[in-house]
Amino acid sequence: MHARVGLVAILMLALIAAGPPPVLKEIQAEARDRQRDRAAALQDAEAARSEIAGLNAQLAEFDRAQAAGETSVSGKRLRLAALTAEEAELNARLGGQRAQIARLLAVLAIFRRDPPPALFVNPRDVKDAVRAQILIRAIAPELEARANALKAEIAALRETRRQVVLASEDLFTAESGIAQRRAEIETLIAQKTSLEQQAGAEAKDADADLAALTAREHALAGLASGLVSATAKGPAPPDPEHAGLLGRARLFTPPVGGAPMQRFGAPEPGGTRAQGWSWATAPAVSVVAPADSVVDFVGPLRGWGVVVILRLGGGYRLVLAGLETATAQSGQGLRAGEPIGRMAPAGGDDHLYFEVRKNGAPIDPAPWLGAAPARTP
Repeated sequence: MHARVGLVAILMLALIAAGPPPVLKEIQAEARDRQRDRAAALQDAEAARSEIAGLNAQLAEFDRAQAAGETSVSGKRLRLAALTAEEAELNARLGGQRAQIARLLAVLAIFRRDPPPALFVNPRDVKDAVRAQILIRAIAPELEARANALKAEIAALRETRRQVVLASEDLFTAESGIAQRRAEIETLIAQKTSLEQQAGAEAKDADADLAALTAREHALAGLASGLVSATAKGPAPPDPEHAGLLGRARLFTPPVGGAPMQRFGAPEPGGTRAQGWSWATAPAVSVVAPADSVVDFVGPLRGWGVVVILRLGGGYRLVLAGLETATAQSGQGLRAGEPIGRMAPAGGDDHLYFEVRKNGAPIDPAPWLGAAPARTP
């Protein structure tokens, strides 16, 4: 185990000297992509807001124009009402006269076409027949004048009906045009509002992703720089102030059961010393969170297996390496003792490595683990 930890430290030192770890490059590339996504979403949201402002201005201008033209629409309504009343009056006046005058006109037409001889008028004598003929000739012009007047009123009624129809169409066109244009503007405003909300949600998602990626990048960068510093200078001495402060607050739950096979500060090949604790584990054993924390990073690192970095606050981070699989996710909040993953299912050289870091420098986990009861695997 000593040789393995020493080789891991040497491997990580060489890897960092060669440049950022591949997973760190991937995180940085993903962060750049999400930054572009965020910028595009914000641009879309701003464009949608600008279009909404323009549409609202159109709607306000439309309302002002509508208010100014309301007099014209009101005039159309009044004209339609007047024409309808006029039509009703003509219908009432003509209704009583139409049948009577029609019969008189029919009789007059007969007499004008074929005037009856005096003897067929059925008078008692020829003098009465002549008088009847004279009377009919006398009233015929008056009746004909009345008939012509009736025809004129009927024509006027027809014209009034035509104007009523035209006025109705004019009013309908004016009102429906107003309603249609308003509906079009309001529909566009609703569509642009939906686009703005969608773009805003996408920007918020991108912000959350960027925050998580930044935390993962910082955690990995801190781990890498800490490895270089610790390998070159050796582990930092215990910090009584930090240990006392956190130790009074709580003890860590051991990530796996059993006693550690290597503790902080143990000598390693190459003149280095161990920066954390290591356990030899049973196959597929569950690994739990040592304390209430937030997941900063989850992912494989070459030579370390799956690595989980937990953030405690106050500059403290916990590093657990050597897992086969992880169930914890970046950004997830954890309770002490909550499972975060499992070791490899097959037997062999399966070791869990645990490290406590304060502001990027490894410190001895003993103050938090020394007095804690061991977990049963």
